[in-house]
Amino acid sequence: MALTTMKKWASAASATVMLAGLLSACGSNDNGKSAASESPAPSGGASASAAAGSNPADLKGTVKIWDWDETFQKGMIPEFNKKYPNIKVEVTVVNPNDYLQKLQSGIASGSDVPDIILGEMAYRGKLFDLDVLDNLEAAPYDFDRGELLDYLPPLLSNPKGELVGVDQAIAPAGLAFRRDLAKEYLGTDDPAELEKLLSDWDSFIEKGKEVKDKSGGKVLMFPGLGDAFLVLRGQNADSYINGTEINLTGKMQKPVETLFKMRDAGILGKNELWTPAWASSMAKGEFLFYPMAPWGPKWHISANDTEGSGRWGLVKAPEGSFTRGGTSVSIYKDSKVKEAAWAYIQFAYLSDDGGLFNFKTFGNMPGVKSFYENNPQVLTEKGAYDDFFGGQNLAKYFMDTIVPGVKGEPQTKYDSIVDGVFNSLYPLWTKDTSIDSGAALKKFVTEVQNKANDATVK
Repeated sequence: MALTTMKKWASAASATVMLAGLLSACGSNDNGKSAASESPAPSGGASASAAAGSNPADLKGTVKIWDWDETFQKGMIPEFNKKYPNIKVEVTVVNPNDYLQKLQSGIASGSDVPDIILGEMAYRGKLFDLDVLDNLEAAPYDFDRGELLDYLPPLLSNPKGELVGVDQAIAPAGLAFRRDLAKEYLGTDDPAELEKLLSDWDSFIEKGKEVKDKSGGKVLMFPGLGDAFLVLRGQNADSYINGTEINLTGKMQKPVETLFKMRDAGILGKNELWTPAWASSMAKGEFLFYPMAPWGPKWHISANDTEGSGRWGLVKAPEGSFTRGGTSVSIYKDSKVKEAAWAYIQFAYLSDDGGLFNFKTFGNMPGVKSFYENNPQVLTEKGAYDDFFGGQNLAKYFMDTIVPGVKGEPQTKYDSIVDGVFNSLYPLWTKDTSIDSGAALKKFVTEVQNKANDATVK
């Protein structure tokens, strides 16, 4: 999900406790020993799905996965073992902030590398650039990227164009909004009416000024510049990195200019993402909108506004869809249990059984087209967090209204640098209103160039 970056997720106030449990170690990993003795490396030719499908009980091995969502794995593994009783899945819980460094250390030392590797959006480009992930369209997997929702392949491909991951759960995003505040200050909490009212960013800014005036400055549109920029940046999914050339100005000029229009209109708060003030604002009702993907109801909204069931809604962002966060799921190219690892990925993230369990339990939405074709009821029946959102059918709204407008942006090793630079700069832009968009963009380019010294940034 995310982050972006996603899944720093749970709140700072409640998330401190939540993450302490979620991100504590739950096991060890010794990929270089037991995995090699328990299942031979797959031979070329037949796909893993075909091999596994003949008799799932014949497939054996110990698969090691690193994840930060222990709750998901503890729920999914028993479901998986109903079909594959002789595959053991061992989970090590790793903080997403430490994931890539820990992985690189394991690769360098030749040990402690999982068979299944997760790529959170904050570091996904760097992970893909390491060239340590198997091409899932080659043997023994033979997966067809055409099975994925159309926007996903660019987000799951390495610099060579190889599909090296599938989606843990899709992350198309809109805006979560406080229904009570929308009704009081915008006159409606109906998503369809809000779409018309906030059809573009100019309308959003003007309505934001009205909300600020009506509330005496107590209610604003976004918690801070960070939230607003997640949307604005994400709506421009055009590739801006060509090899070692980074066209940052072409990519960021319009989003930065719109961001500063919002700031100067006084409709943004002064909160930084993931801080205690940012988290607690959801329950306090200080801001109308928060960027949200399908992972958000669990990790974002309900975690921070625990008593807020029924007072939230979801609406498409002005001027289009975007993605927020997201996690890829891949197989280590030197894994000794590739068929078993692929069996788990197929079940947990691509199959109807795994997808239904994931959706009903956590509200996560799979990234394969067949899931929605085979299970149309997921777009009509109540989802895990629909009641929290005033009974709105979140899955249907995401699929029908938001997904069609999403474009996947290829990920490179430079994207995390760009995001890191923005995160270091926007607190200053919040405090020092003498900085205009032109000066901000110039500083943005300079700092990215300093961090990406092997690239040419303009």
